[in-house]
This record gives sequence, structure tokens and C-alpha cells, in this order.
Amino acid sequence: MTSTRKWTLDAKDEGGNDISARVSAEVEALIEVTRFDHIAPGRVSILFLLTLFGAFKAGAINPFRVAQEIQALESGKPTGMKSPGQFKHPPLRGLWHQHYMQGGMSELAMNVKRGLKEFGIPYLQQKVNEAEEAGELRYFSVEDVAPLTRDAVEGNLQRLREAVNLTGEWIIFAKHAGQNYYLSLATHHKSTHEDLRQQIDALCCREFPFLAELLACQSPALC
Repeated sequence: MTSTRKWTLDAKDEGGNDISARVSAEVEALIEVTRFDHIAPGRVSILFLLTLFGAFKAGAINPFRVAQEIQALESGKPTGMKSPGQFKHPPLRGLWHQHYMQGGMSELAMNVKRGLKEFGIPYLQQKVNEAEEAGELRYFSVEDVAPLTRDAVEGNLQRLREAVNLTGEWIIFAKHAGQNYYLSLATHHKSTHEDLRQQIDALCCREFPFLAELLACQSPALC
């Protein structure tokens, strides 16, 4: 399935040379390998695609992880990530976000910290309980380091996954007429959200006219 594009790309390199055809071909290749035209035909914005394309070219993102989360949203099958949430405050009020994992160290650290807060380290607690039951003073050995570390990291990631509570960066989307429209990618940093809203106004509202009314809403109860 190939969607009729509502956009064309006009791109130049640093020397001012027209590279529109090359960039368009690369974006189309990205759409093809991620199967966005099959997963959400006509509902993936040019802003989303260019943001994903730029991050992919910079080596900062795995586009297949993003596509996996979108496919899961479309099918209603959980992947272990937190459930979608709606923004309640400007500038993104009325829109929704779905977490996805990029696989970087900061994201790993964020989830491990989350897991430690929620679950602790069961292996450690087990060892403490065994010593108390035996009425003995015991010390951790070198042999305990690997299973303790594995439980703190891999174990807690699995527990978060089973609890459908893994966190990551955001896929920004809108809901309309029972369907999801994918607008862009974003981080948790609120300082970037005003610029993102301006990009959505400039590009996505032209592509998906229903957005203008949705984003003009001022009352959280109505959005």
C-alpha cells in the first residue's frame, strides 16, 4: 500500500545544490522499511518523518523501535511500555504521547532507577532474609556481584516490562475519528515543547486540518 503524499520536499546541501530528489528517495526508503504506509496509511505526518529521518541519519535513533510502538498502538497489543497518556497542559494540551525505547544509556539508567524504586533488588533481599532466618552475620562475596547486578538491571527491566511500565522518549500523536495521527517525536524536556508546538502548527495542521480545532481548545475538560 502506498499513500498519496500530501507533501513534497525541497532540500539543498551546504553549497546550495538541490538535493530534493535524493532526500525524498531516502525518506521514501525509510517509510518502506518501517512499513508506515501499512501500519498507519496516510496518518504519519511529514514532521514525524523528517524528525525520525534526521535522528536516524545522526545515529541517535532506531526507527524500527518507533515503528514497533506505533504498530502496537494500532493493534492494541502492549509491548511493556507505559500506556499512552494525554497532555493536560499547554503547549501540547489535547495531544497524546506513547513511550518508546531508543536503547541509549540514559534511557537504561532511567528505567533501572525506576525499577529500583518500585521493586528494589529481590536477590539482595533474599540474601538478607536467609541470613536473618539462619541467625548469622553474613557478608556478600565476589560471587554475589554478578547475580546482584543482573537482578538490579535485567531483572528490574523484565519486571517493568511485565508491569507494562517501561519508560522512554515520546511519540506524539493525536486522536481523531477513532484513529491515531502521528505528528512528531519528543523528549521529556519541557523546554522543547513550545518549539514542537510551533512546528505542529506550521506543518501538521496543514496536513491534518482537524488539528487546528483540537489545538485551539483552551479547556482541559474539552480537549
